[in-house]
Amino acid sequence: MKKFVVMYRVPVETMQEWKKTTSPEEMKAQGEKIGADMMVWMQKNSKAIVDNGLPLGKNTRVTARAGGGAKIEPLTNDLNAYVVVEAENADAVVAMFKDNPHMQIPTAFLDIMEVPHMGL
Repeated sequence: MKKFVVMYRVPVETMQEWKKTTSPEEMKAQGEKIGADMMVWMQKNSKAIVDNGLPLGKNTRVTARAGGGAKIEPLTNDLNAYVVVEAENADAVVAMFKDNPHMQIPTAFLDIMEVPHMGL
């Protein structure tokens, strides 16, 4: 079996629009629904999940500067969470995630990346 990291992503603009046009009560209700749906999906696929992952928040970017030093800047990104799964190949991961609740979010997408064997 191969390992794959799956990144849950939603464009920053989509999240900004949702926060601007959705009441706090509706945001809470939608969050609870997708959370419950995600728990069902995780249980259904528990045999393939090797790391439940974590939610991801805002990041701080550190960039090397020419001549030394670093530029440090807070950023908002489109990374929402990750999970690590085992499967025979990427097609099997795609099939597993086709009904993932994350895909209920408009413009949401997943990045599926095989973890290469590093010989360690």
